Amino acid sequence: MVKDTQTRMEEVVEKYREYTDKYFLRTRQILENEGINPYVRYQVFARKGGEVRGVNEAVQFIKEVTGNKAKIFALADGQIYSPCEPLMKIEGNVQDLVELETVYLGMISAGLTGDISMQEVKQRAGDIVRESQGKPVFYFGARHFHPTLDEKIAKICQEEGFIGASTDVGARAWNAKGIGTTPHALIVSYAAYLKENGNIANATAEAAKGFDKYVDKTVPRLMLIDTFNREIDDTTETAEAVPNLRGIRIDTCGENYAQGAKEIALPKLDAPEKYVRGKGVTLAAVWALRNALVQKELGNLELTVSSGFNAEKTKAFVEADRVFKEKFGYELFTNIGTGSIANPIMATADIVAYKNEKNQWIEMHKVGRPEIATERLQEIK
Repeated sequence: MVKDTQTRMEEVVEKYREYTDKYFLRTRQILENEGINPYVRYQVFARKGGEVRGVNEAVQFIKEVTGNKAKIFALADGQIYSPCEPLMKIEGNVQDLVELETVYLGMISAGLTGDISMQEVKQRAGDIVRESQGKPVFYFGARHFHPTLDEKIAKICQEEGFIGASTDVGARAWNAKGIGTTPHALIVSYAAYLKENGNIANATAEAAKGFDKYVDKTVPRLMLIDTFNREIDDTTETAEAVPNLRGIRIDTCGENYAQGAKEIALPKLDAPEKYVRGKGVTLAAVWALRNALVQKELGNLELTVSSGFNAEKTKAFVEADRVFKEKFGYELFTNIGTGSIANPIMATADIVAYKNEKNQWIEMHKVGRPEIATERLQEIK
């Protein structure tokens, strides 16, 4: 029997932390301990245009969890939107909002996409593992599908050879807890806090120090390093700030060329050009980063790659890994984090601004993802 919408919502609200990417839960833990809690604005969009679906459910979820702690501006289901047009903006203190992103994005992505084929999920997951040739693959796709499907999809990934998932619900398939690194939201929150206090310290390194200080010592120290498009420099400074840093994750967005990617000389690689050069997490981006780390005697850091790793992209990176090992004696990358196991319309959320002590909005965001002006959003009371 299919559960009614309200019953499904009640279950998700009750268990939303179990459906949440682990790094958001750790982010709140770190920010609470550090006393960092800026009032921020999130922006939500999808790269593919169409008819709004899933936003009403997402708004209800946010209101159910936060009560009157969040201000929400949104388009309504049924409206037509353009690619990258904001579907929703959310304002509130970051500690009240940061744990909600996985669930509300999953609701919107599911609404925009419609039904997905579990057979397709199984096929694509299996193809990725086969092309990975033994490289560990983690399921990081909870935000791309409705939260009520997370456990089922993660189980399929486990059966096909993935080795973990980012949510506690998903990780049940491995009799484990959710895994992950750190999100852009943690680093942007640090950046806002540092700016307001006149501190010019490196926000990525400071966030890593907070992670190392407050998160259980059994959790590997893995840091996201692309927030400000200084992938090489921020990795180096983070490694200096956290001597027990185990590894990094690169997730450079499609709006940016990663640091060093334009300049790096590459050998001939057997891969489609779209994976070799260009913006985002390309072979040039990862080659430049790993090459710089080898030169700085940081070649033993683990390197997790994420962003669009379907079977074809995985194959290209594994082949380049072989070439890099032959040339330098180090692996090009260590692990893959991916949710590219179907073809959903993915919703994305970014912090784009915060309020200062004078109640003024100050621009603050991941490089390449500024706030998009719109007059179409209506405040949801």
